[in-house]
Amino acid sequence: MTADDLWSTADIARRLGISADRARRLCARDDFPEPVRSVPFFDLWRAGDVEAWLLEGRSTD
Repeated sequence: MTADDLWSTADIARRLGISADRARRLCARDDFPEPVRSVPFFDLWRAGDVEAWLLEGRSTD
């Protein structure tokens, strides 16, 4: 993984060990990083942005 890899909600779910549904709710939170690209039917986040968010101690609950 590089910081510039793009992750879908399924990738985020795998990284965090949560369900895809829970990942979708997490990604909709105001404090979650903004997606860097939107394609039909889903958004994509930069892996480094998600990892930085996690390092800030954000709760996945």
